[in-house]
Amino acid sequence: MKTLTPTLAVNLSEFAYASTKSKLEVPLVLEKHFLFNSKSLLQGVSGTTAEHLLNHSTGFGFIGEGRNGGRFEGELVIAFRGTAGIADTLTDLHCGVTVGPNYKAVHAGFNRTFESIKPQLAAILNKVGSRPVHCVGHSLGGALANLASNWIKSQYKVPVKLYTFGAPRVGCNPFAMQTETTLNGIYRAVHRSDPVPMVPVWPFAHAGDEYRLSTCVSLTGAAHKMAGNAPGYINTASRYANYESMQKGSLSNLTMTRLKYSNRHHASFNAHWADIITSALLTLLRESGKITSILAQGVVAGTLTIYDALARSLVEISKMSEKYAEDCKGLLGHILNFVGKTGVKVVDVTYKAMKDGLYWMLEKLNQLVIAAIKVTLHIGIG
Repeated sequence: MKTLTPTLAVNLSEFAYASTKSKLEVPLVLEKHFLFNSKSLLQGVSGTTAEHLLNHSTGFGFIGEGRNGGRFEGELVIAFRGTAGIADTLTDLHCGVTVGPNYKAVHAGFNRTFESIKPQLAAILNKVGSRPVHCVGHSLGGALANLASNWIKSQYKVPVKLYTFGAPRVGCNPFAMQTETTLNGIYRAVHRSDPVPMVPVWPFAHAGDEYRLSTCVSLTGAAHKMAGNAPGYINTASRYANYESMQKGSLSNLTMTRLKYSNRHHASFNAHWADIITSALLTLLRESGKITSILAQGVVAGTLTIYDALARSLVEISKMSEKYAEDCKGLLGHILNFVGKTGVKVVDVTYKAMKDGLYWMLEKLNQLVIAAIKVTLHIGIG
């Protein structure tokens, strides 16, 4: 199975947005390699509750076949688009989890949209037979490509590669780990200043290495755009001949990090400190063995969210030992400085203090995510 170049992958991700238009116009850079026609269109329903209640179906991307005699002959490509509905789905603090296509926990909103596309996708794949598949997408399209790649791998047992740009986290750690071990390649490209790949926050996790197309750490909604040069995914991805030449991000899920309360004023609202805070949180949860119980609590129906359960568990961790108490206080202190609450002092790690800190962090990130989606999708393709 071949690998898409970054230029092909990013142009396929942009092309997916054309699925909402009445006329199919395939860019030359794609037409050379893949065949698309009127039967290539995939339709689905966005992740918002209102659109699902109204069954508001729209074009959600394309499926194409590698041209005979070409580099991708005998292979398929599926490109998914993003949508303005992702803002509501991503910024819902009461987001739930459900069983995903690899039988592991995933974000319920993303999975609901994928389920609306899956019957049509199955009908097409059943007709064309067993072929290697490339799944690509930007923003929500990247989340859908992730779910589709797992489902195709599980159902059809064919080679599958995943390519995303500015995609959010899709599932919990078991989902991410199984994605890494079953797919034949994961190429997750980001601008470090793009806020969308930073949400939803824990317990959701990314799968695969992170390929950084730009390294600026100042978070901005404009960094989520496909077009333009601020920095623009089409612009940055097209500079690279292959993924091997890109800079890789660190695996924060595996890094051991502890934060001292006395150093809290070093933290500021940028991607660098978001990574450090996430790593420190995961270190506490891994060492204390609380991850499983938090997921179990977060799935319970009612007013308790995963983040409420997380706040309660961090308080419990702080009472386990003096060392954990200091680690939790340091984590909370850094979160408060991250969100700009520099004047708030931490005396004791209480449930209210930890819950407030987590929700302030979520809300600050969510404001940027909403801005990013509006900037990216205001005029259609980016």
